[in-house]
Amino acid sequence: MAALHPIERKTAKGKITYWVIIAVLCIGVPIQIFPYLWMVSGMFKSNKEIMRAIPTLIPAAPKFTNIPETFSKYNLMQNFWNTLILCGGTILIQCTISILAAYALSKLKPRGSKFVLLYFVGTMMINEQAIAIPSYLMFNNFLGTGLNLINNFWSLLLAFSAWGWSIFLLKGFFDGLPTDLLESARIDGAGAMGILLRIVMPLSKPVLAVITLNTFMAVYNQFMFPLILLPDSSKYTIMIRIYATQKGAATWTNVMVLLSFATLPVLLVYLFAQRYIVQGITMTGLKG
Repeated sequence: MAALHPIERKTAKGKITYWVIIAVLCIGVPIQIFPYLWMVSGMFKSNKEIMRAIPTLIPAAPKFTNIPETFSKYNLMQNFWNTLILCGGTILIQCTISILAAYALSKLKPRGSKFVLLYFVGTMMINEQAIAIPSYLMFNNFLGTGLNLINNFWSLLLAFSAWGWSIFLLKGFFDGLPTDLLESARIDGAGAMGILLRIVMPLSKPVLAVITLNTFMAVYNQFMFPLILLPDSSKYTIMIRIYATQKGAATWTNVMVLLSFATLPVLLVYLFAQRYIVQGITMTGLKG
């Protein structure tokens, strides 16, 4: 959606607004992009060149060996693999639970569904710092069974998969789906699960993309829970690895490599899903 309609741009006020927006973007975009360019450039510099009093954006003598050296030094591939396991597993479990719960609350409407939704929304008001220690104690002796899930990915998968926001967003979207469409499918003999899989799910791609991206971002950037529940260095996520390098003899070159590659998955996911994100924001805004 354009910031200004083509008709508005033909008016005097519209023209002024248009050029003000262009001027702000010309100033703001380089300011936003420059830190990332500096970070990527630093990957190929020597530590001495990064610390120079007169900085340079383009490396004088690019050192491409900085990347494999940093990956080998900190075992980054394992850290990235750990992070992707958590992100993928959380998205799979959370979307499955949220879709079923939201569909039931929106279309099946069991007794007490309003109170159940209120409970889910209420969990969004509790910050993670308040439940960090209780979560550790619970997973240290899971449900009183003596099972210790500390240093086990399942502790984080279970902790991350309960998110009331996704249920709330999906229910709002499902509420906006035409009831006549679902009733027609029911008359044709489709059951509740058939309607969900064949009609509701295909129509929900934009909002699911929004939930997937937000879940990925939340899990990928998570710091406190992985630090508490996965203390073993072999289970470190990429964010914990960046934090842990501060305790060691990391050079600025190592830091630049770490930060650059930690940013890359987020950019790739956003580029892949941005078409659905725009659709999801528009549809949830109109129908939610």
